[in-house]
Amino acid sequence: MKRVLYMTFLLIVAVLLGGLIGNAVQGAAALGWLGYYKTFAFEPGTFLDLDVLRLSFGIRFSANIAQVILIAVSIFVFYKTAPKLFTGK
Repeated sequence: MKRVLYMTFLLIVAVLLGGLIGNAVQGAAALGWLGYYKTFAFEPGTFLDLDVLRLSFGIRFSANIAQVILIAVSIFVFYKTAPKLFTGK
């Protein structure tokens, strides 16, 4: 359980830092490529439309290059540090 929490923590930190870095360097000439992002979305129309309630479901995923790089780094860091941190199982 501790390993799962550690991996989740590393991934969340990677996504947040990658988003911050990607947004910060988006206008820069040399590092602007880190801010390039791609969005994948599934946004159907209204699912349920009553007079009082309108219900719709959708999901949108957007990732930039900095996030992808930091996610790969966090996975590498996890596999290098987890055996040293969590001995036993």
